[in-house]
Formats: sequence, C-alpha cells, structure tokens
Amino acid sequence: MSKIKVLKKEVYNKIAAGEVVERPLSVVKELVENSIDSGADNVKIEIIDSGKRSIKVDDNGDGFDAEDIEIAFNRHSTSKLLELSDFDNLYTLGFRGEALPSILEVSKIKLKTSDNNNGEGVYCLFEDRELKKREEIAFNKGTSIEVIDLFYNFPVRKKFLKSNRTELNQIISFVEKIALVNFKISFSLVNDNKSIFSYGKVNSLKDRIYQVFGKDFLEELQEVNFEQDFYRLNGFVSKLNKGVSLKKYQFFFVNNRPIREKTLIASLNNTFIRYLEKHKSPVCILMLKIPPKEVDVNIHPQKIEIKFKDSNAIYQFIKRSIDNSFLNSNEFNVDIKYDFRKIPDISDYTFKGQKSYDDELVQSQSLFAETSFFEDDFTLMGQYKNSYIIVEKKEELLIIDQHNAHERINFDKLKKDFYKTKITSISPLFPVIIEFSKSEIAMLNECKNQILEKIGFEMEPLSRNSFDIKKFPQIVEEQNIKDSILSIIYLKKDEINFEDKVLSIVACKSAIKVNHKLYPEEMKKIVRDLFKTSNPYFCPHKRPIIIKFTLKDIEKMLKRK
Repeated sequence: MSKIKVLKKEVYNKIAAGEVVERPLSVVKELVENSIDSGADNVKIEIIDSGKRSIKVDDNGDGFDAEDIEIAFNRHSTSKLLELSDFDNLYTLGFRGEALPSILEVSKIKLKTSDNNNGEGVYCLFEDRELKKREEIAFNKGTSIEVIDLFYNFPVRKKFLKSNRTELNQIISFVEKIALVNFKISFSLVNDNKSIFSYGKVNSLKDRIYQVFGKDFLEELQEVNFEQDFYRLNGFVSKLNKGVSLKKYQFFFVNNRPIREKTLIASLNNTFIRYLEKHKSPVCILMLKIPPKEVDVNIHPQKIEIKFKDSNAIYQFIKRSIDNSFLNSNEFNVDIKYDFRKIPDISDYTFKGQKSYDDELVQSQSLFAETSFFEDDFTLMGQYKNSYIIVEKKEELLIIDQHNAHERINFDKLKKDFYKTKITSISPLFPVIIEFSKSEIAMLNECKNQILEKIGFEMEPLSRNSFDIKKFPQIVEEQNIKDSILSIIYLKKDEINFEDKVLSIVACKSAIKVNHKLYPEEMKKIVRDLFKTSNPYFCPHKRPIIIKFTLKDIEKMLKRK
C-alpha cells in the first residue's frame, strides 16, 4: 500500500501561507511594504489586540485598479515583475505575489481602494479564501486593508503566538526600522485605540533619527557618505569612542530593505575595533545602494535574508566608507590599508572578553578558591598597562584583570543586598534626562520597571519619550545610567537567572575599566575584596579574572628546568 499521499489543497495552501505569515508582524510588514511600493507618503497602522484581532493599514498611494483586485488575491500574481530577468532591475520591497493570498488564507480581509482622484472606489470583503462582497463606494485615492481574526482557521499556528506585549514589541521595532529609511513618508502606529507613535515626514535621515531615538542618541553619531563605482553608502555611525554596550543599535538597509546579513555585521564591527574601547559596540544606521543584480533577495519567504554576489567587495566597501568618515571628521588619523583577501566569516568574529567558560569548570575553580584564597597574605607588585594587577601569593605570580575582578566584587555585594532589599540609591546632583525610542519604552513597560525599581532606579516619565532619573543605585556612576538601563531593557524576560543577569549588568557598568591607573591602596583593596568573593576566578559573565604562574611554570618557560 502506498505510503506517499498528495496533500489536500487546503493543507498545502496553509503550509505555504505559514512560510510568509508567521505572526501579526508578518502581516504588518507585507502591508506596509506594499504601501511604500505604491508611492504613498502617509502610512497609518492601526492594530487591535496586538494584531491578533485586527490589523489595518491605510495609505495614500496608488490604489488598485478595479479590474486588478481579484487577481491580486490569487497566488503568483504581482505587478513588480514578469520575467526572471526582471530581478536584475528590482527596487521594490515586495515582488513575490504571495503576500495577499497568503494573508487571505489565514484571515478575513476588508479592502477599500481607489486609483483615482474622483472619489470613485471599491469595497471588497474576502472570507474563507473567497470574495463574499463587492460594491462601489466613495473613497479617496489610496488603499485601506484590514486583516481580521488572524489564524482563525489555523489553530495550530495561532496557539504558538506570544503574549500581546511581545507581539506588539515586534511590530513597533519593525515600523521604527522601516520609518528610519523611508523618512520622506509619515508613519503612525495605534494599538487598541492608543497612539504608540506618529512620525511626520522629514527631509533627512538625521531628522528621522532625532524623531525615533532623540537628541542625545543623535549627538553621538557621525555621518557616512561614500560612493565608489556602482556602490553607495550613506547614514550614520558612532563617533570615536562613543559606542554602546549593546549590539541592538545596528540597522542595515540594502536598497531600502531592512536586512540582517553577516557580511555587513562583520565589516562594521571589525572596522570599529580600532575606534572603540573594549566591550563597546558601534551604533549604525547605514543605507547601502547597489545594483539589484549584485544581490539575491529571493532566498527567504519573508525576504529578511539576502545573499551578495561578491561578499568580499561589499565587506571592503563598507570598511572603506567608515574609515573615510573618520578621516574626514578630523578626529582621528590612521594609516589605512585595504586587504582584498577572503573576508573573515562572521562566525569567527567575536568581541574581546566574550568567551564563555564551562559551568563545571567555574564551579571547580570556585571550590578551589574557597580552600586556598580566603587568606590575605599577598605582595602587590604593581600594575601592568593600567589594566592588570600583578600580585605574588604563596610563591605564585598572579595577573588579575582589574575590571573583571571589580565586576565580581560588585556582583557579590549587589546580590547580597538585592535579596535583603537594601540596595542603596542616591539622587543625581543635577537633573538626568534620558530619551528612549518607542520600542524601548514598550520593553520597559514589559515588567522591566519592577526589576529596575528593585535594584534602585526611580524614573519619572516626562513629555515625549523622556524620563527624569530621580534615583539610581549608588554603585553606578551617572554617566553609565542610560547604558545600564538600556542593557537591562534588552534582556529577555524569560532568560534563565534573569535577576542574576540584571545584577551582572549593573556590576559590570559600575566596575573599574581597563586603561585606568590605580593607586597602590586601590589595587590592594581590589585584591583583598576579590579573595573574599564566592568565585575569584571568574566574573559573573564567566570571563576569567586571574592568570596564575607557579615558579615551576616560569622556570620551564625560561628553560631553567
């Protein structure tokens, strides 16, 4: 008896639709991209129940021709291309002809549209994959599409949707990104009849960055504007030594399409190694324009991945563009040489200090520390490169990373105080005002406020996206307040040991940095306090603190024995 069966049409259509429509964000993405492709300069998104119940996108672009409406809801129909060769000249965001039929497969749709300025429009109701109603209406040029009851007929997919807050955060983050690159279009987002944001159209990327992220964020960026052959890169990156501790602020756009791609990420971060201190990551909002034939945007159903024809050329171009921006800024001079050998794979690229160690090793080292390190008998020998404390203890030579050591000390103290609810807070000497983006505020409201209050932060909302910091943990320096809060906001709430990760962030932000000169008494205090911690060998992020050499090790290396 044959084991292979041909799937029913309704089954394979659902499976195909699921590749394009994964969650409410998928619908918002497809509809908003269609609005942009239609030439709209005003896009309004209204959602109910974080998009689970309703997603409505209104625009003033070129509406549907009355004869095209039903065709547009059939599979493999598109106005963007006809032949395979058309991919070589494709600049639109959408092109597959799968979005509308895929959305219709798993929802009900109400459509109002007009392609003229005479007020002559069409209304259509689609349900159960069929046109149920069609009538002429008065409607201005543009389109309004409302997607209702997403996955009402696909319970398997519906049960895997996340909480309303999580689904909303995904939508906010996407619309912010698409609004950045399309700054000449106004965008507004409303959830459950409450305005999330409204960005009026502006004349420059700089103005849109100000709208989305605020004045403080913008002031730490410098412009990139570089062109060579058929490639062009423009946007903004971090100024010299102005990076952040998060990689969340790296936005890449290829031919106006938001992209996460390993070549772009590697090129940016590798280029910035010489411009940023350890543990910092660059911020970027970069728009790359290249000939469509140089990139394949057709490798993922949701068009979130791409493939470059010549990754090495792109890598070197991004690197050259950023270096050029620094040379033109008169802030920094370097001898720049370009290497056109094969680029490093992004999987090989990590920031210094991010190597993690096996938990079992950490535990064994901690036990060792308990038996041998609680005695304070040591001799301070000095500081190397203003970063490492050199100590002699029991005929062993110890090299101690001062930042990691201080981080461990801070963490142990914070954890002890945290569970006794006695973390000390102080008020700033002068007002400290912090601006957040709307997506960050949404994440802040997702239970993050509670943990921030528990560790000593007190924030009062002001107008727009600003907060006044009334109190903060005494252990944190004022200049590190925003960085600490943002790092906590971007933590996933469902992470294992969430509270420990929060405390480790505060401990790290408040720790002495490398390249910081210490007085002998300061070094002695760090060493004494380190020897009293629960684990003097590893910081809370599992980076090593101590390198140990015995006399035997040294003599062996020097060929004495």
